[in-house]
Amino acid sequence: MSPTSKPLSGKVAVVTGSSRGIGAAIVLKLASHGADVVVNYVSSASAAQGVAEKARGLGVRAICIQADVSKREEIAKLFAQAKEQLGRVNIIMSNSGIEHFGDLESVREDEIDRVLAVNVKAQFFVAQEAHKYLEDGGRLILISSISAVWGVPRHALYAASKAAITGMIKCLAFDFGSRNITVNCIAPGGVKSDMYAEAAKDYIPGGEKMTIEEIDEKIGSMSPMKRPGFPEDIAGVVALLASAESQWLTGQTFHVNGGAHMATA
Repeated sequence: MSPTSKPLSGKVAVVTGSSRGIGAAIVLKLASHGADVVVNYVSSASAAQGVAEKARGLGVRAICIQADVSKREEIAKLFAQAKEQLGRVNIIMSNSGIEHFGDLESVREDEIDRVLAVNVKAQFFVAQEAHKYLEDGGRLILISSISAVWGVPRHALYAASKAAITGMIKCLAFDFGSRNITVNCIAPGGVKSDMYAEAAKDYIPGGEKMTIEEIDEKIGSMSPMKRPGFPEDIAGVVALLASAESQWLTGQTFHVNGGAHMATA
């Protein structure tokens, strides 16, 4: 991308859960498009600093802010500090979430509370703070999953938490629309991130005995593209939704999975 083609120049983006994996890729993609960026982390300060340093190498401002987005008061602190240090907030990408698998009869109430607290409540609280801090014409993007529309054994709790987001953004689109702020959702599937091999044992029957190459082949077989996804695939769609070209896209869930799931409505 040439220095004169930085479509997000002058914008400030906050990406939660961005010290590694998909979140880190999103930070770097937005930075490559000219946005100043906030790298959010819970405990991995050194990893977050590494992402921020790479972003600065792309010619933008980048800061790290520690905040546990499962705690409402820390979400408020995150956005207050972002605006104080960088002057404004134009783009918010809510990338935080936790995985869950469990036999139906053994899932405990505290597990339910923990998954819903991070995957649903935290994203709702992010939206509340976004309503306070986003500049008019801004972008709010939440995170769901292919699991919201694709049945997987022992995965009901997680699937429910992700399906909640696809409904939430339809209503939030109305709440933000009068200020020309778009609200959309990304639903990734089969992404080769740092937890890819670990997740395979639950998503793929016999996955715990597979090599990485066998996992790639199995995940790839679910897509017409015949490959797994990569964090950069998700980041590219986020960059589109963050851009001016997406101004007429709102209330939508984008299934970013190489066609492993094709929306019919």
